[in-house]
Amino acid sequence: MRFLLRVLGVFLAIYAALTVLRSLLAAISPARPIRPASAGHLVKDPVCGTYVPEGSALKAEKQFFCSEECRQKFIKS
Repeated sequence: MRFLLRVLGVFLAIYAALTVLRSLLAAISPARPIRPASAGHLVKDPVCGTYVPEGSALKAEKQFFCSEECRQKFIKS
């Protein structure tokens, strides 16, 4: 029984030491910069020249557009 209590005490001491060390390192080290989400493949709007992620671009006639306004301008011309 004493052996189990000693093992448990050692485990708790190591856990407490690691917790304190982790919090000290977090306070000392600078915050990591926030990275933007991956944009994926960029496509160029033929009207204004803006690069837009393909997933959020508007598509018409095998072309990609940044906005409905640019898409309408392309269709009219």
